[in-house]
Amino acid sequence: MSLRIAVVYEAEADFDMSTELMDRVVIESIDWIDADLLPHQREWISRNPEHVRLTWKAIPRLARALNIKAHGHINGEPLEADAAAARRAIRYLKAIDAEFSAVVLMRDQDDKPERREGLEQACNEDHDGLVILFGLAVIEREAWVLAGFVPQDDEEQSRLNTENQTLGFNPHEQSHLLTAGKDDNAKLSPKRVLKALMGGNPQRERICWMETPLNLLHGRGTDNGLSLYLDVVRTRLAPLFGHIRP
Repeated sequence: MSLRIAVVYEAEADFDMSTELMDRVVIESIDWIDADLLPHQREWISRNPEHVRLTWKAIPRLARALNIKAHGHINGEPLEADAAAARRAIRYLKAIDAEFSAVVLMRDQDDKPERREGLEQACNEDHDGLVILFGLAVIEREAWVLAGFVPQDDEEQSRLNTENQTLGFNPHEQSHLLTAGKDDNAKLSPKRVLKALMGGNPQRERICWMETPLNLLHGRGTDNGLSLYLDVVRTRLAPLFGHIRP
């Protein structure tokens, strides 16, 4: 019987990147699993039984319909920022499907660094054995994609050189120095930088997280949340499939 793993996300791109990264970590961590076998061992759940996407925006409405509450304390402590939203999502998912093996909460930090404490607080609450983990992209999802950027030709190297000169630092190695904001064309916007490096080809993004070696992603992701996410997937999610490689 395959594992049913629910993902709460902000946009489809977040769901695609986070789940494909999780697949890569599981394959690397478990001896007997390969890319052909894995789809038979797990099912990613992105929608509820009514086919509504499990987004952070939709969860409050879905939870209200089931009279699910999220206020109160966790382990005697008042709720930190985002803890209530995370708790609401977890309780909703437990209510609609008792067969979930794990819940993954994917979030952009944006300009709210306090979100990490709230997500940690909600994940560390007792959930009756349900495995809960989260990924927090600093500053935004695009920073994780940038961490996987490796120029494939002279044209891409030229784009990278231009951004290095514009920013004064290497955006693929120091993506955490970029900033969130409403202006996606701002100099330090990760969305602007990523678009510039991709040359207007959104299909190029997937190569960044699917083909770049995991150890390189891990090394570049120390400050943007990616390293922590990869580690948590290995230590908390991968063991659901079996004994992990030492």
